[in-house]
Amino acid sequence: MKTMKTVNDKNEKKGGKNYGVEINLIPMLLYLVKRIWIILLVGIVAGAIAFSATKILIHPTYKCSFTAYVNNKKASMTTDVVTQTDVNAAKQLVLTYSKIVRSNTILSAAIEEKDLNYSVKQLKGMVGTEIQDETEIIQVYAIAKSPDEAFDIATAIASVSPKYMSDIVEGSSMKIVEYPQVPDGPYAPNYVKYSLLGFVIGALLMTVFLIIRYLSNDTVGDENEVENRFNVPVLGVIPDVNSTGNGKGGYYYSYYYQDPDRDRKDIAEQAESVAQSAEPDNEGNLDATQDEGENA
Repeated sequence: MKTMKTVNDKNEKKGGKNYGVEINLIPMLLYLVKRIWIILLVGIVAGAIAFSATKILIHPTYKCSFTAYVNNKKASMTTDVVTQTDVNAAKQLVLTYSKIVRSNTILSAAIEEKDLNYSVKQLKGMVGTEIQDETEIIQVYAIAKSPDEAFDIATAIASVSPKYMSDIVEGSSMKIVEYPQVPDGPYAPNYVKYSLLGFVIGALLMTVFLIIRYLSNDTVGDENEVENRFNVPVLGVIPDVNSTGNGKGGYYYSYYYQDPDRDRKDIAEQAESVAQSAEPDNEGNLDATQDEGENA
């Protein structure tokens, strides 16, 4: 059986008594398994709370994007041969375009193109770029609180970017590969992600609580545990006269150890019942329970 031990090393070296604590892992795991429904229930409740909080507190946002091809030659220039040098130059140009597309010049032109109700500073915080796998393809996206707003912003930038890019970066061109489309669902927040995160946190906290409760339970399970923990012999045990022999043990401490949630009043009631059964009646005779025990 696997155990964890913490031992007072100084006492062992001096030959003193061992006051270390031994923790059996298997009983603790069984204790958690019996209460797995509590852990799952708390996790489900925490997941539901996380989902509700996300739904109420976080406003959904929508993402609309377009992709464009960047070339280091002007659109009017035609050539039948594309060298590796041209490809490498276009890849380097993509980095430049990703910065220019969020410049004040491009964004101001986009605002005028669609008569957007945003300032340049606001629009700069809503627009971003991504380079597609180190290729000459650049993706420009806009994130807004409604799908129509995101679509209008992306469309406006796609309309003005090719013209302004050629003017700003001489000898280059930009062609739209995929035009913006109205998003059919929110981009954020991810309700499934937040719900699972709430479930995991709730279940983990409940597990930690149960472990702490198990470790803080200082009741003794059986006579072997008394000998191992305190290094003293057990002279005797108090039998449970009300035990029906159901195999769960015949001692009061066994009842409390097997179920730490048991109300302590049960033990007091059993002791009181035994005491009352041993009291003599008005004629000085013991009750029938004791007479039967003597006859036996």
